[in-house]
Amino acid sequence: MARRHADIQVMDLEDSPLLHFPDLVLAVLLAGRDGPASVADAARLLARHRAQAREASGVDAAELAEHLDRACRHLHAAHAIELLEGRRYRATPRGRLLLRAHPSGVDDGVLMEYPEFRAWIERNEAGKPPEDPRPREFIDGWISGQHGGELGDNPICASS
Repeated sequence: MARRHADIQVMDLEDSPLLHFPDLVLAVLLAGRDGPASVADAARLLARHRAQAREASGVDAAELAEHLDRACRHLHAAHAIELLEGRRYRATPRGRLLLRAHPSGVDDGVLMEYPEFRAWIERNEAGKPPEDPRPREFIDGWISGQHGGELGDNPICASS
């Protein structure tokens, strides 16, 4: 969903090209590959990638920082980055290996290869239902179809 901020269209992060979780993880690793970096460095790298792709829609900076922080937590739990003073970090040898092995992006499925990450997920995510990546309209349409509904009964199709 897009929203407007001072005459600039701002896209929800999940709807924005090059800002999915694997892209964010990749940016964190790339920013810290050769030395200390920060979430702001990763955000600038993402901005450059989006500009190269001619993706002009704006992104809420606070929301982006929050999602990049989450990527950092996941990478730290997988021992792919080490945290430094002043909210900085750098890629570990494992993190640099991840970059070479997965140049298109890294998601939790890749990080689950590491026992440290699996243990962290079990400790921190226990009892939480997994996040469903499908839009609510898709789920509503699927349920409608399961109960004999027509394609036009899907809320996303009906609004077109």
